[in-house]
Amino acid sequence: MENKIIPLNIIFTYPVHWKTFQIFRDYIQNFYDSVPCDQWYERFHYGFHDNTLSMRIEDQTFNYDWLLHIGASTKTNSDQKHAGYFGEGFKIASLCALRDKHWEIRMSSGNWSLRVIHTDHVIDGKNVQMLAYDLTESEINIPKSELILQGLSNEDFNIFKIALKSFYYPENELLGEKIWENWDVAVYTRSKAQYDYELPYNYNFGRKGIVFCGYQIRGSNPFDLVVCLHDFEQNDRERDSLLEMEVVTVFKRMSAILPAEASFKIVEKTRRVWISNSTDRFDFESWTPVLRRLLSNILYSSEYCKKFKDKYPNLLYLYPNLSKIQMNWRQEAQSWYKNVRDKYVLVGEPFSLLGYSSLEDECRRNGGLVKDDNLHSELEKNCFLILEDVCRNLFSDFFIADPWPSHKIITNPKAAYHGMATLYKNKRKLFNKMHLCIRNKIDCVYLKRSIIEADKFYDGLSTYVHEMCHMFGGDSSENFSIGLTHAMEILLENTAIVESAHQKWRQQFCDKA
Repeated sequence: MENKIIPLNIIFTYPVHWKTFQIFRDYIQNFYDSVPCDQWYERFHYGFHDNTLSMRIEDQTFNYDWLLHIGASTKTNSDQKHAGYFGEGFKIASLCALRDKHWEIRMSSGNWSLRVIHTDHVIDGKNVQMLAYDLTESEINIPKSELILQGLSNEDFNIFKIALKSFYYPENELLGEKIWENWDVAVYTRSKAQYDYELPYNYNFGRKGIVFCGYQIRGSNPFDLVVCLHDFEQNDRERDSLLEMEVVTVFKRMSAILPAEASFKIVEKTRRVWISNSTDRFDFESWTPVLRRLLSNILYSSEYCKKFKDKYPNLLYLYPNLSKIQMNWRQEAQSWYKNVRDKYVLVGEPFSLLGYSSLEDECRRNGGLVKDDNLHSELEKNCFLILEDVCRNLFSDFFIADPWPSHKIITNPKAAYHGMATLYKNKRKLFNKMHLCIRNKIDCVYLKRSIIEADKFYDGLSTYVHEMCHMFGGDSSENFSIGLTHAMEILLENTAIVESAHQKWRQQFCDKA
């Protein structure tokens, strides 16, 4: 037997401090890289007894030279794809294990075995400790590779078992049913097994779905899916987890090669982002391109296209970018949708690929859009003038309108709105007597024809005042809410004027009769 000490030129004070999970992950990787992933579960063996952990693979050996150099790896010249790319794993893992954890480390393969130690050196007159191997070579060749770690706790062993789950292999308990697989990509459903806290994940996606890249877990996804992109190359050694935009990119690459059947299953799993619509060409975290590609894959198959539409017949998509006129249609259609939401489901624009209707088209088809017309009868004109007179008398310094808005009737009985107004942004800032900013000019006020009834005066007045208050802002704005509150207070303080107008309103219908 030949024995020698091999210094590694890694000073003990080298400023790297790996956690227990990282140490185990890189030790395991040396074994994982030596066999195909579909043989890993059968060929890798481990045991834990008396604070000693052993890992081994039978019938597989390598030369210890691969453990000597930073940047060297047993997979450097391999045509197969593997988990790591930097070749530093065993050396740095051993430094942290020996220096920080005080474990004893022994490695053997074929005809050699080594013990990780430290030696004393003098550099520029200063004494330093250096990581080293105490190497023993023998004439006897044992056909296995084995790593033995001594001095571990039960907690350390539990972390080791979690580190095992961070590698891709078909028997991994984190994987559920296989959806599709080729040499570069594998997609599974997510099993019910726990997503342990030591495993990398993306904060905004939570610990739900899993993303394997380069055969290791590199992040999570918000779906019950496990997506594995084997030919992914990680260039930043210090960053364990992917960025969210990189997770989306993984899904894009995966979806680009899937057949229709697999795309169908994955689209169903991504239902939480069906409403996704990308409005920015540089929105790299949007799921819209992923959905569009998956739906395109389904479209190419008449069988699965029909199957999807049969299963989801009542989807309505939303356009992502709207003109001013289209925004008005959207508001009208959304009001109509509130009354039929049990019948339809809103989704993003990519679903138009499969021939679904837009929300606005379906609303129009069902007569839900507002149809307006000029006032035809004297009764309609007089009722509008009564409401206008109340507002002119009570709100002369509150509503700033010059000229006063014109009037129109909403003729569609199915329209969701009782009233509406056409607005134009004021080019300069104006303020009323209560210092509320007049943001919009009211061009026209609309009332539904069903309001022009003898007993609907208060409905008509409240609707008219509501629409006039839109000069302060939109429905959800604070300025509008304050303006509407003040307007209601003014009406309550002037009940005599309001009641007089009420009598005039009723008189119109008596005269007509």
